[in-house]
Amino acid sequence: MELSFCSKYPFTREAKELMSSAKVDDEFQLNELAKRRVVAAIKDGKIPFVSIELDDSQLLMQVASYAVSRVIISLLKSRYYTNRYAIAEAKRAGSYMQSDSDENVLHAAKELGVECEIDGSYGVKFQDYLRYAPKSVDYKLVNKKLAKGIVRLRRDGFVRLLEEAVKMKIESELPLNTDNATAAMKNAADAVKAGIPKEPMPINVPLERGEFPPCIVKLLEDLKTVENLNHTARWALAVYLLNAGMKVDDVVRIFSTSPDFDERVTRYQTEHAMKRGYKVPTCSSMDSYGLCVADCGVKSPLGYRRGRVGRSTA
Repeated sequence: MELSFCSKYPFTREAKELMSSAKVDDEFQLNELAKRRVVAAIKDGKIPFVSIELDDSQLLMQVASYAVSRVIISLLKSRYYTNRYAIAEAKRAGSYMQSDSDENVLHAAKELGVECEIDGSYGVKFQDYLRYAPKSVDYKLVNKKLAKGIVRLRRDGFVRLLEEAVKMKIESELPLNTDNATAAMKNAADAVKAGIPKEPMPINVPLERGEFPPCIVKLLEDLKTVENLNHTARWALAVYLLNAGMKVDDVVRIFSTSPDFDERVTRYQTEHAMKRGYKVPTCSSMDSYGLCVADCGVKSPLGYRRGRVGRSTA
C-alpha cells in the first residue's frame, strides 16, 4: 500500500511495518506534531486533516506522529483522555473513508477484521455487524436488510461501522507500556497535560438514588465510569431527568464526562427536549432500545420514581 494510505489509516499493519523500517530524523518536529494531534483530539474532539499531496517525508512524519501520540496519551494515564483520543482518531479515519476508493476502504476494513462484499450495497457478516454497530435504534439489526447472514448497508452506514471498529481497536491497544518512553515524549506529555482541559469529575445527581429505576441508574453509572452513551440512551436519560425536575444546566453537566462531550450540541439537544416537552419513553420502548435492565413492574421509568416516592411518604 502507498504511503498516503498509511497516513490516512495509521492503525493498519502496513503503517506499523512502515514505521519499523523507516527513520524520522527531526525528533523535535515529530514530537510537536504528535503533541498537536493529542491536544486537538482532547480539546476539539477532532484531528485536523492533512493533504495527501504532501511529499513522502511529510507523509511519513504524519504516520510517525500517530505512533508517538499513542505513547503521549498513555503517559497521561487517563481513561477519559484515552477514549476521547480514540474517538477523534476514529472520526478522522471515517472522514477519509467517506471519499476514499472502495479498494482502500475495504482493505482498511479487512485490517479491522471486517470482511465486506460490494453488490450495489456494502454487505458484512452479521457477527461483525453485531460487534461494531453503534448501539442506537437506527443500527438495530431488525432495521437492516439481512439475508443469508449478510447485513446490507449504504456506504455511510458501512463507514460508521468501521469508525466504531477503529475506536475499539485503538482503545483495546491503550495504554502502552511507557517504560521506554524518551525524555522528549515525557516532556511532550507534560506540555499536553498543561494545555488541555482538566478531566471532568462525575456530577452527583441531586435526587435520592433509591428513586431511580435500574435502567436510569445504569446509564448514570456508565457516565461516571467514562462510558460513551449512544444517542438513544442520552436522549432517554436527558428526557427522564428533565421530567424528574432537573434543570437544563444540571443535565448538561451530567453529560460532561462523556469522552465525546460537546457542550454546545448537548445544550441545544437538551433545551430542545425541554421546549418540546418530550415524555419519558415507556418501559417497552426502553426495552426495544436495549436499555431495560430489570423487570420493575411499572410501565414507565418515571412511574418507578413516583411509586417509590409514594411508598416512602405513606
